[in-house]
Amino acid sequence: MGQSTMPRRPVTTLPAVIPLARDTGRSLRWRIHKGFKDAILTGQLESGTRLPSTRTLASSLGVSRSTVVEAFDQLAAEGFLDRRPGSGTYVSRQLATLRATDRTGAPGTNPARRPAHRASAGAREHAVLPRPFTPCEPDATLFPHRLWARLLARHARTPGTSEAAPGPAGLPQLRKALAAHLVLSRGVTAAPEQIIVVSGAQQALHLCAHALLDPGDAVWCEDPGYLEARAAVALAGARPVPVPVDGDGLDVDLATDLAPHARAAYVTPSHQFPTGNVMGLARRLRLLDWAARNGTWIVEDDYDSEFCYDNRPLPALQGLDDHQSVVYVGTLNKIAYRGLRLGYLIAPPAVTDAFLAVADTMSTSPPVAVQSAMADFISEGHLSQHIGRMRTTYRERRQLLVDELHRVLGDRIQLEPASRGMHILATLNAVPNEYLARRGTARGLDLRMLSDYTQTPMSREAIVLGYTHLRPEQIRSAVVDLASLLSTTDRRL
Repeated sequence: MGQSTMPRRPVTTLPAVIPLARDTGRSLRWRIHKGFKDAILTGQLESGTRLPSTRTLASSLGVSRSTVVEAFDQLAAEGFLDRRPGSGTYVSRQLATLRATDRTGAPGTNPARRPAHRASAGAREHAVLPRPFTPCEPDATLFPHRLWARLLARHARTPGTSEAAPGPAGLPQLRKALAAHLVLSRGVTAAPEQIIVVSGAQQALHLCAHALLDPGDAVWCEDPGYLEARAAVALAGARPVPVPVDGDGLDVDLATDLAPHARAAYVTPSHQFPTGNVMGLARRLRLLDWAARNGTWIVEDDYDSEFCYDNRPLPALQGLDDHQSVVYVGTLNKIAYRGLRLGYLIAPPAVTDAFLAVADTMSTSPPVAVQSAMADFISEGHLSQHIGRMRTTYRERRQLLVDELHRVLGDRIQLEPASRGMHILATLNAVPNEYLARRGTARGLDLRMLSDYTQTPMSREAIVLGYTHLRPEQIRSAVVDLASLLSTTDRRL
């Protein structure tokens, strides 16, 4: 039997790196996960180090083995650990040259060079009704509207004096509730003072563009990618640079060749839109290293990270950022309903004032009663419960769509692996995809091509299929309509 090439270096003092203090207020699984992650990123646990078995570690820490297994599962999913059947568990080798402590430099911290008064051009998403296969559309019927109405009424009847004018950053109670929620659910680093409440992710992107960029600045943008992000960059007078994505997300090395002096990068690392790829740990650290060394910024759009179906959601890129280079953008509209118009961003401390100055000119704050109601909705635990229900329902709908597509279309369709998000990618064999969108619209289907989201030619074509807003009977009907459309297309060829 051959010998493993991985070094076998058991860490006899390993439990010392795990923060198991009783007063942390966090679960044992979280504390074990956090302790290992910090030890790996700071170099206490070197790349290639073989870890003790979960049974041995559980005994040393005085916790159940299942707790350690869950923490290791999450670390492996995030790319921190490599598991080799019959050999053991090791600190990932890909981290050897990418440690967070090896990064030097700091992001540009001169808010004075940022145009804090530039007005937004006010581009908005088109208000269209969702149809079968519209991507990233929440099911508004799942939202607890009666509860929400009671919360709104509570604050509409008796608005407090402190709520009358929350300022450009938003209501303090909501910012505090969001900070507590995001630290736990997304692993971010956030103080309430860093959070700015906006009407949605699109407005947050315009705010980022006007606060961080000067005219002519180059910005790396994923290709294919979110079209409205490129629009926000262009409307601020900057230059979006399309950078191809691969299985690990935005290609940082290629981006450096295309625009070596870029001022910022826009990414969707937890679930790349629209390909669905997840940015691996090595790529994440490479991107953070670029930002830290060059004094540049990363805008992380975490648009649907709550919906991870096969394992726990990966922590946000911002949580790995030691140099405060990342602006984190999120939305509550995809968790609630599209008409809510409520989002947020987390600004690095060095540019928080610049963001607030721009926000003060853009009328970013949603109605005070809505902010107050959402603060209660989060702090009373309703948001976490609602996300759990949505995740269960969306998982079932995703599986139904996959099953129906395979049952009805057979080998005519190929699906990309989809364990998260609100849409899947489908490649259709021997079909001229350029006809599908137009003919789909006539049949009431929203068929969006992968090429619709690109700025450069692609070697392949696919369809972006949304499903989260469709009930089971609607999914079955939409697949039948798609099959009928394809049959009609075949006859006309």
